Parts: sequence; structure tokens; C-alpha cells
Amino acid sequence: MKKIGLLVILSFLLSPINAQNLYEDALTAASYAYSHSKKAYGANNVFHTQEYADKAVDAFAKVETLAADCGCKKANETAFQAKTDMESSLEQDTYERSRYYAKRAKDLGSELLKQLTVCQADAKKGIISDVASAEGSEIAEAVEEVSAKQQELEEKKRQLELQQQQIEQQIAAQEKAQKELEAKRAQELQKQAAIKSKAEQALKNLENAIQELSVVLNEEASFNYADDYLRSESELQNESLDDTKNFYVNRAKELTKTAMQQFASYSDND
Repeated sequence: MKKIGLLVILSFLLSPINAQNLYEDALTAASYAYSHSKKAYGANNVFHTQEYADKAVDAFAKVETLAADCGCKKANETAFQAKTDMESSLEQDTYERSRYYAKRAKDLGSELLKQLTVCQADAKKGIISDVASAEGSEIAEAVEEVSAKQQELEEKKRQLELQQQQIEQQIAAQEKAQKELEAKRAQELQKQAAIKSKAEQALKNLENAIQELSVVLNEEASFNYADDYLRSESELQNESLDDTKNFYVNRAKELTKTAMQQFASYSDND
């Protein structure tokens, strides 16, 4: 009878311990979800944003399930909303919109870690309360086992904190590299804009010169060339400096080729 009572008490006390293990798993998954969210928000194009958003969706889904198993309602709801925002990020076709939803999920990811930590602390208090309310000699053995489990949980917590610190350091390094990349890209865009302005003016001057020469050679002639070399600066966003140079080089070749064909017809008429 005494053994049966001990087993019942241990079962009663170890149930919260299992919940604590679930919290550790939930916190680990939440850390990865937050890390992927920050990478998604920090990416410089829609493809990389959605690459990390896809990973974040899986991580948030795992946290959602674990939080429900732990009975942490707030964390469960937050994980669901963060997962929904990341899924919305995947559905967008522009960088700005995709990044907007990634930011929302990132902010929720930070809140999610806090909520899980609070729920875990409350669960630990529940364990202590259960131990204090138990009676009889069987409690001594149960308390000893609970104490061992508590130490195990503390060790896992320290490992999780170390892991979280490493993740934060990696994120900081990635953010630094991202800023350097963005600064380099901004400089390149300035060069592209300068080339655009000068190249378009030069092509316009060349077109006018060919038109004037056409009239000199044949008063009834006209030189028609589609000025598709005129572009907006926003079009430079999706190409490199070399792409910009090649674009205007090709337009110059086309204009020159058209002019040579027209002047060749003058010679044939003669």
C-alpha cells in the first residue's frame, strides 16, 4: 500500500517535470524561429527574405504545438500569429511587402520568448507548491527526485542561454555584414545613376547628330530611332553596375547599326 501511494505521488509530481522538458524544447524552437525571422527581415532581396521566412514558419509551427502541450495559451496564440505573418511574407511578390510581414513576425518572436519564460517560471512554482502540500514519509523520496530534476532543468536552462547568446552573436555579425553590403550597394547605385544620366545624354546627342546628317545628305530623309534608352532610376535597382553599362553599350550599337543601314540606302540610290 505504501509503495502504491509513493507511485501515485511521484506520478503527480513528475507530470510538471515533463512539462518543464516541453518548455525547454519550446524555448529552443522559439530561439530558432526568432533567429530565422531576424534573418528574413535583414535580407536585402525578396528571395532571401522568403528563404528564411520558410524556415521560420516551420519553427513557429513547432513552438505553437509545444506551447499548447505545455498549456501556455499566450505563447500558443503568439506563435500562431507569428507563423501566419511569416506565411503572408511568403505570399508577397515584392521585397517591401514580404519584409513588412517578416518584421511583424520578428517582433512577435521576441515576445514569444518572454511569454514562454514566464510560463516556465510559473510551472516551476507549481512544482514547489505540490511538494509543499504533500504529506508523509514518501514525500522525502519524491522531493529528492524533484530536486534532481530541478538541477537537470537548471543545467538545460544554462545551455539554452549559452545557445541563445551564440545565436545573438551570429545575428549581430550577419547584421554588420548586411549593413556593409547595403552601403556598398548604395555606392554602386550612385555610379549607375551617374552613368545613366551621362549615357542617355550622349545617346541623345548622337541621335540628333545622325538626324542632322540625314537631312544634310537627303532633305527628304528622316532618321527615326526609338529612344528606349531613356529609363527611370528605379529600373537600376534590379541590375548591377556592369548590367547598366552593357545596357547603354547595346543601345549605342543599335543606334549606330540603324544609322549605317540608312546611310547605306543613300549610297544605293546614288
